[in-house]
Amino acid sequence: MILLMPDRPRLIIIGNTQKPQVLDALDEAKQWFAQRADVVAAPNFSTFNHVQAGELPDADLIIVFGGDGTMISQARNVIDLDLPVVGVNYGSLGFLTEFSFDDLCCHWDLIVSGKCPSSSRVMVDVMVFDDDAADCRVDQLDMEHCKFQSPGFNDAVITAGPPFRMIQLELCIDPSKAQQSATTFFGDGVIVATPGGSTAYNLSAHGPIIAPGLNALCITPICPQSISFRPVVVSADSGIALRVERANEGTTMFIDGQRSVPLMTGEQVYIRKYSKHLMLLQNPDMSYWDMLSRKMHWAARPKNF
Repeated sequence: MILLMPDRPRLIIIGNTQKPQVLDALDEAKQWFAQRADVVAAPNFSTFNHVQAGELPDADLIIVFGGDGTMISQARNVIDLDLPVVGVNYGSLGFLTEFSFDDLCCHWDLIVSGKCPSSSRVMVDVMVFDDDAADCRVDQLDMEHCKFQSPGFNDAVITAGPPFRMIQLELCIDPSKAQQSATTFFGDGVIVATPGGSTAYNLSAHGPIIAPGLNALCITPICPQSISFRPVVVSADSGIALRVERANEGTTMFIDGQRSVPLMTGEQVYIRKYSKHLMLLQNPDMSYWDMLSRKMHWAARPKNF
């Protein structure tokens, strides 16, 4: 549940204006919202970023018009605002953007009364340290040598990249306690996924589905050389340190498949739970498991041919 909103809630509306259907929807929505709320900000989708989020005016609710990709990118931008987020779907799947505009209108009273169901989503804080940084397994994080940092909604992925030889990664789970590596492995990379991201690339790589409300992260290897290296689910409170022991020219870290940074031999990646959760409002007409069944065809029986 969320806190009760004022009679005229203050809205931040973000729309993927690269989609023509979203532009039409925003024109229609503008008139509807004018009677019920105050739109205090509508940042430009193409230039809005995480740094600018702190410059936005006070608001009560964020509404995102677009597809799941839009929601994922904007989650990184607005996470520090500590506001509930509603996704209005104008994409193909609509797994995160659960509402149509008609749904939003129908359930508006529930939303502003604080009675709309919601889920608190774990996000990750991803850092890349150059090869001069102190060992993330045994020392405090050496932010002086941090060359990249970003929140992530779905996952952080290390991929081998061209020329597509196997890379070697050293993995340490909960380094503040372990202070030593759990394993060193060869393969095409690794996925560290949040519960929300467990149904994305992680699922394609045969990782498990994690219920969205769990305080957990999943570590899923990508085509490991060892057939005994299976995905593991760990507490989100455990940090995850990865040292690149051998890289290719194209070895890269991806955040949500949308942001990237090249990785070189000797560099380290540190992944931990982000300090804030994203409060995502859910369509009252459909539970998470309904969504999984209807849109991802979870546990669907084979069709008769």
